[in-house]
Amino acid sequence: MNFQDTRDLLWLAGGLYGVAFFIGLLKTFKNNFSLFREAPFTAISFGFIFHTRALYFRGLDVHGCPLGNTLERVQFILWSLILAFLILRLLWRLDLLGSFCAGLSFFAGWLSLLFPSLDSKYWLLENYQRLFSNPWVELHASIAIFSYGIFSLLSIVCAMYLVQHKALLDHATGKLSSFLPPIHDLEHAAFRLLLIGTLCLTLSLIVGGMHWLRHPEYVTTIKLFITLILWAGYCLLFFLRSSNILFGSKFSKASIALFLIAMLSMGFMSSKDKSSAVSHPQQTSQE
Repeated sequence: MNFQDTRDLLWLAGGLYGVAFFIGLLKTFKNNFSLFREAPFTAISFGFIFHTRALYFRGLDVHGCPLGNTLERVQFILWSLILAFLILRLLWRLDLLGSFCAGLSFFAGWLSLLFPSLDSKYWLLENYQRLFSNPWVELHASIAIFSYGIFSLLSIVCAMYLVQHKALLDHATGKLSSFLPPIHDLEHAAFRLLLIGTLCLTLSLIVGGMHWLRHPEYVTTIKLFITLILWAGYCLLFFLRSSNILFGSKFSKASIALFLIAMLSMGFMSSKDKSSAVSHPQQTSQE
């Protein structure tokens, strides 16, 4: 284990998230696991430290925020997810939410590491200088990816809401639903997360727009179209929820669906076409 190697650190962080996930499940379904009550949170905290260290070393390699390939974007989203959970836990003691977040980070993180093609060493290419040509573009990309991390946490909270909602409708008090937070707390947390995520996505568009207006050649039509559609979708979702037009299970399902669309669209989010990349190899900027 090399504690200065990005991939080794990501494997370690994912492993700790996996430990947190499985201990959390055992705590949920086994009453005699009270001895390990703080173990999931401790494992998540140490995993987050190693995760942060991994992204830091990759940032040194690429001379900027590491968002240049699929693995880096996935890992940054997962890092944002865990960070959002740690902040949210200061307000509510949502231990089972931590287990869900850890499980997603474990499976998605290790899956991204299993495919070397997702981690192309673009910074070793000839004439490479840095990933982002402009600090505003770098800030735009990092805020946008962070907002996806917030939306991923929103999706998990909404999934927990749907479980609680079904249990209430069926008059069932199963083991899982009994360990979930009250349904009103979940609805309140979901609205807060939607607000924060939408504000972050809006800020990323404002920051990116300041650069694109001066250099429109560095944004493709499809990227701009998809970004605006996603932003409009989340703004509409926030308006409908704040106006009490869309709430409850319908709101939760819409939030999960919109996040899945956002994840599927990431493959089309290149900021430049290939011809621009050849002409200006140092100005790669991807979300």
